[in-house]
Amino acid sequence: MSKNLATLIGLSAILMWASMVGLVKHITAAIGPDMGITLIYTFSAVLLLIIFRVPNFKLISKKYLILGTALFIAYELCFSFAIAYSKTAEQAIEVSIVNYLWPSLTVLAFVIFKELKFNFIIILGLLISISGIIFIQTGNGDFSLNSIVDNFHSNPLSYILAFAGAVIWAFYCVLTKKMSNGQNPISIFFICVALTLWIKLFITGHATLPSIDLATFITLGVASVAIGLGYAAWNIGIIHGNITMLVVASYFTPIISSLLAMFVLQTQLSISFWQGTAMVTAGSFICWISTNWSVIRPFIKKITREIHYLFTSNR
Repeated sequence: MSKNLATLIGLSAILMWASMVGLVKHITAAIGPDMGITLIYTFSAVLLLIIFRVPNFKLISKKYLILGTALFIAYELCFSFAIAYSKTAEQAIEVSIVNYLWPSLTVLAFVIFKELKFNFIIILGLLISISGIIFIQTGNGDFSLNSIVDNFHSNPLSYILAFAGAVIWAFYCVLTKKMSNGQNPISIFFICVALTLWIKLFITGHATLPSIDLATFITLGVASVAIGLGYAAWNIGIIHGNITMLVVASYFTPIISSLLAMFVLQTQLSISFWQGTAMVTAGSFICWISTNWSVIRPFIKKITREIHYLFTSNR
């Protein structure tokens, strides 16, 4: 497989993941949050088991398998139910942006665990991302503590789950880097998520399958394929493609996700929302730059030299 093709496949994962907000909200609104989320992850688990099969447990650290599974389950439940429990389409998209604090928090977690050196640019990026969330919550772009508190009180569970998911995923990324030894037991992770959801349904007495119309069933299939193939495509891109391009592109997921969700859920988003989303994306990108400056600096110098030559050669 060529590097360019692998990179394109990896980029397709970003589009598939970005579509999840709108698809999850559409499905859970039609058949309920508990059963909707359970069916999505059940179908995805089957798909990933077909693609990746059962991993060789002898090559996987038992400690990583236990901790990684626990964190992965916690994250997926936090993210999916944060969207599912949102009260409106607009709120579902707002909640997803809170979850997209994870890139900035991941860099911060790597610093805390001494995987990366601390610098003030990381704090700057994190502050810009958080400011973007605040900007979105104020609605009209004018800072008001009361408006933020009122918006949070309208549905605290969704916002708490979204932020908890961002924190959990940051720690999951650190754990994976330190303990995975290059192994990818993603099929096992998804099977465990699906089993956890079915156990929850049986305990609460909501395990009865609802009637599902054709449109919802098709959306359910698309969502399951999107999340399952998303992980498969990303794995191909990371292994065989241009990692730098994929990482940079991934930081624009909040914007892509919001655009797709807006069309799927047929809702309109305010200018202040897009400004806040851009701030979250910019903050995450700044955090990434702070950890890759040694790679970026020669590139910037090259561009600067070319621009200087362009202007001086025309004199």
